[in-house]
Amino acid sequence: MRVSTYNLYASNLNSLQNSTADIARLNQMMATGKSILRPSDDPIGSVKVISSQRDVAATEQYLKNIGSLSSSFGRAETYLSSMVEIESRMREITLSTRNGSLSAEDRAAYASELEELLEAFVGAVNAQDDAGNYIFSGNETGTVPIAQDASGNYIYQGDNNQREVQTSGSSWMTANVTAEQFIFSNGSADILNQTQDFIDVLKDPNLAPGAPGFDNVADAMMATLDDTLSSVSGAITDIGGKQKSLMLMEESHEEMILFNQEVIGDTEGLDYAQATAEFNLKLTTLKITQQTFVQISQLTLFNQL
Repeated sequence: MRVSTYNLYASNLNSLQNSTADIARLNQMMATGKSILRPSDDPIGSVKVISSQRDVAATEQYLKNIGSLSSSFGRAETYLSSMVEIESRMREITLSTRNGSLSAEDRAAYASELEELLEAFVGAVNAQDDAGNYIFSGNETGTVPIAQDASGNYIYQGDNNQREVQTSGSSWMTANVTAEQFIFSNGSADILNQTQDFIDVLKDPNLAPGAPGFDNVADAMMATLDDTLSSVSGAITDIGGKQKSLMLMEESHEEMILFNQEVIGDTEGLDYAQATAEFNLKLTTLKITQQTFVQISQLTLFNQL
């Protein structure tokens, strides 16, 4: 009799502990909104959730890369467009100075404007981002791209290396354009030194349209302007194409994140109605078990064990 009473007591205690554990588990599930609290709850589902979460994390990083790239391209495009505007005015001046009716003073006035435009152009090429990095220096982002040597000639101080940024699991995109590419890689002379040469000619009162010393430099200036305008415009077009590609990839990544989040939700998401019903059932079971346990623990034979 003592053994039977003890077994009944032990069984009731075990039921009490199980019900308490079940209620605690359901409480945690409802608090987190998850039906899978540990891998053992659903091994296959846990693997699916972990895989989807890994995909979401990777895709979110790609989105950050795309956002950073898009911002960088937008900044570069702004300065490149500024260069086009400056060069367009330079071209107008170059054409105007070939008018034989201009006086030496008129040519000198145009030279002064060209000096201001050249300074503005150099300023655009030497632009920095919000972090103080030079935009057009290649990987030498801490080095100002355009400077003047001891002889006063404009030189490029950066490198021509390309930075690659990953935008998806299988694609990378070139993140920068260098001043060396659109200024110092043309068939003609570079626009900086060529403009300075033309300024010097315009300031010389002894040189005028019709003189070989004037016409040759003016012709070279026009050729350099055309080449540089083409190079800068090409860089802008390339950036525009990349921006469109980034926009499409961004949309695709956002859709993939939504898909994976749905997979995660469907796999580990809690059915609150079902969980609430189970919680109420377990709570009722616990109350009954507690009442039974109290009665069993008060049995005389049990007290004599």
